[in-house]
Amino acid sequence: DMCQLVSDRVTILDTRSMNRLNSSKVEDKFGVPPERIVDLLSLVGDASDNIPGAQGIGAKGARQLIQEYGSLEQIFYHRDQVKRTTYRKSLQQNEDLIRQSQQLLTIQCDLSLEPDLDDLKMSDPDQEAAKKLFSELDFTGLIAGFLPIHKISRDHYKQIESLENLGALAKRIKGKQVGLALLFSEKSTSQKTLKALAVAEGEHQIFCVPCNFLENWGSEFSEVLKSAKEWVIHDLKPLHLLASQYHWSLGSNFKDTMLMAYLLRPDRNDFSLSRLSIEYLGQKLSDFEDQSESLLGEGLMEYSCERAQATLALARSLSSKIKKASLADLLVNIEIPLVQVLAQMEAYGVKVDTDFLAEMSNEIASKIEHLIREIYEISGEEFKINSPRQLSTILFEKLCLPAPKKTRKAGHYATGVEVLGKLASEYRIAEAILSYRELTKLKNTYLDALPKLVNARTGRIHTSYNQVVTSTGRLSSSNPNLQNIPIKSDLGRKIRHAFVPETGYQILSADYSQIELRIMAHLSQDPVLIDSFLRGEDVHERTALEIFGNQARLHPYEYRRRAKSINFGIIYGLSAFGLAQNLKIGRHEAQEFIDRYFEKYQGIKVWIDQTLADAQEKGYVKTLFGRIRPVPEIFSKNWNVRNFAERTAINAPIQGTAADLIKKAMVSLDRHFSQKNLKSKLILQVHDELVIEVQDAEVDDLKILVKKCMESVTKLSVPLPVDLAIGLSWFDAK
Repeated sequence: DMCQLVSDRVTILDTRSMNRLNSSKVEDKFGVPPERIVDLLSLVGDASDNIPGAQGIGAKGARQLIQEYGSLEQIFYHRDQVKRTTYRKSLQQNEDLIRQSQQLLTIQCDLSLEPDLDDLKMSDPDQEAAKKLFSELDFTGLIAGFLPIHKISRDHYKQIESLENLGALAKRIKGKQVGLALLFSEKSTSQKTLKALAVAEGEHQIFCVPCNFLENWGSEFSEVLKSAKEWVIHDLKPLHLLASQYHWSLGSNFKDTMLMAYLLRPDRNDFSLSRLSIEYLGQKLSDFEDQSESLLGEGLMEYSCERAQATLALARSLSSKIKKASLADLLVNIEIPLVQVLAQMEAYGVKVDTDFLAEMSNEIASKIEHLIREIYEISGEEFKINSPRQLSTILFEKLCLPAPKKTRKAGHYATGVEVLGKLASEYRIAEAILSYRELTKLKNTYLDALPKLVNARTGRIHTSYNQVVTSTGRLSSSNPNLQNIPIKSDLGRKIRHAFVPETGYQILSADYSQIELRIMAHLSQDPVLIDSFLRGEDVHERTALEIFGNQARLHPYEYRRRAKSINFGIIYGLSAFGLAQNLKIGRHEAQEFIDRYFEKYQGIKVWIDQTLADAQEKGYVKTLFGRIRPVPEIFSKNWNVRNFAERTAINAPIQGTAADLIKKAMVSLDRHFSQKNLKSKLILQVHDELVIEVQDAEVDDLKILVKKCMESVTKLSVPLPVDLAIGLSWFDAK
């Protein structure tokens, strides 16, 4: 863009090549002189700056037109004489867009500028103004550049070196709120090795315990843990894993600053202590990695003490905000108790039949080879099936299948699932490629990967459950993700055969039935939906009859399917366009279905309207238990962004309440298991489902306990039934 300014007085420094561009070099580079740069770009456009240009005219065509006619004005004057049809039609049809592009691209050189050169000299920034602005814009990394590193003076911390010191520490912290920091050498859940531990009584009273203290003073330190009125720690789960290792009873006097920050702003993606210290405390921590093997001796002590002090200060800052946002009950009664449950689940793990996975992998490998040969045979040549460009060439240029639009960035036809899905019913090669993709994903992601993740010591897979990842409150699973085992295909479901119990145990699956629809009935208090659940009716059949009447009676399966799409579509804020795609009907017909739905379920319409109004007023929505889901995009002027935020505002209270319910159920079940000293254990949580490894002798009692506990976890306006199934694998239990 700046090359339009080049003249006999002005040159441009190309900062990539560090070459200076004069008029002749601009023309060499772009094919037009500086005074025609705007004309060139007006035709070509610039997607990165949202400048449309002339559709169908690229850089080469634009250069040819300028070289032939001299300027944009002359091109328009002679546009009817342009020989190439594509260029001629584009010039005839897009003049307004090209003119607009020209206006956007032209740098104004006639402005009255008040500053002189001295005013433009580099000066020191206004640090307070910069910090205020960066805080408003959430530019945490830039804020950090203005902050000094928060160092703990050696005079303000000391090392615990004896049992006497440890006893004195217990007395000092008795009845107080105390900060605790743990440093581990490995990130893996099941392989953490403690390197350092620090306790912060106050800003200048911090104590470091050597990394080998547990070997000699483990039981004595458990007494220290009982002394404080309240411990605050950033990420409580590793402490529970440590407590399990050393048989400590931690009690309930713990707060987790990571969970506190998450409840306040679940839409954030960074809840590290370093990030939160900058935001809430205005201080930057030392730039060390928690797991750094090079951090030893005095540096290790200093770093652990610094983090203990920051955690204590952060807890004091966040506590008032938690109280003001009415999140204390959610923190104390759901999130904090859940940490121990998740730690136990991670430590115990899940048993996997690796022989079954190997056998299934070999079976699928044969099917993949057969599909590859078939694809090559139909296409008449071998090519890289996983290459979108090569696949595009084979399908749409060589075999001449009906082609979609070319993707702008890649420059070839799209070959995604949506495109191939439309072709699969008529063209075998498209169907075969979809099957090939499904099978290779199953093989690579699950069948071959899961056996490698079995812990050699325990013989089980130990996933990590994450409490601060999703913005809705749902738990997520990683390393590996056991919540994402496929369920839509027969082969995908078959993988669940590999999840098995120990000898003398069985697998019990407990699944909330239609939990999100039931929550919507409760939140909206819609009389028709509530009545349907109270009667124990098939809610989708009832919806079909309400909306489609006699048509639903004549074709019950088809119209139940449509009603189901509408019921769940409403939960996710589905538009007429989205429903039309799901049902493969016209957009007008889809809108009629939605209108009919809201005529019959007026309570749901009122609830949706009120929820959106609240979101537009407050910038957030809440679950039944007070969990906050910010939706700042609802104020956006961009329609697509705002529309997505509105769908989120409708769905978040429902999905978030479902997440809260399953968490409450997990905490309640764990408490019952402990009180009754049961051998059975929770091993998996997958959205609305809990999977339990049940001892044979406890099966009958546990069925009653699990059903009663989960169904009574809260009182809704409609029943909250749980479906139970049991078997010798997760597949059998489903």
